[in-house]
Amino acid sequence: MPNRQKEREGVRLISLFYAAMSLVALGLIGWRQDSWPGAPLAGPGPNWAAAAGVTLGLVVGVHLLSRGAHDRLPSLRHGARQLKQLLGNLSPAQILVVASASGIGEELLFRGWLMHETGLWISSILFGLVHVPPTRQWLYWPFFAAAMGLALGWLYLWSGSLLFPILLHAGINFLNIRMLLRMS
Repeated sequence: MPNRQKEREGVRLISLFYAAMSLVALGLIGWRQDSWPGAPLAGPGPNWAAAAGVTLGLVVGVHLLSRGAHDRLPSLRHGARQLKQLLGNLSPAQILVVASASGIGEELLFRGWLMHETGLWISSILFGLVHVPPTRQWLYWPFFAAAMGLALGWLYLWSGSLLFPILLHAGINFLNIRMLLRMS
């Protein structure tokens, strides 16, 4: 299979996985709520401008920290090479699809449903655990994911809307995947 076709198939598979996750999460949110739509699906509230500013600041800040860590830690550079082998040379549009799908699916499930069931700390720890790496070079990943779970959960609680954690998650994923694929 040529590389471009393999990359398209990979993006399609990732998108289908996160679409299924989103549907399951929406079902769980609806099942949990007394009425539809519930609080997890509320739109941006009156502090939307502040929440948007915090979201943008966190996207940029986390990306800059990730870039600095990548430059200093050989294990992160090795992990980037493994990611490139797995994903290939995705176009910016393909990276946006992957980043958006993962941001929507994971935020609906972990913040929209699970956090309401278990609380901020437990849902963040579980978020970290589902990011357990395939190899030891990625051992930082579950710790980073758990910390990000706390930040994403806090942003959801503070803003009252899943929109901002979804944008934060997708923004970080887009910038970091793009960086990792370029630097590997």
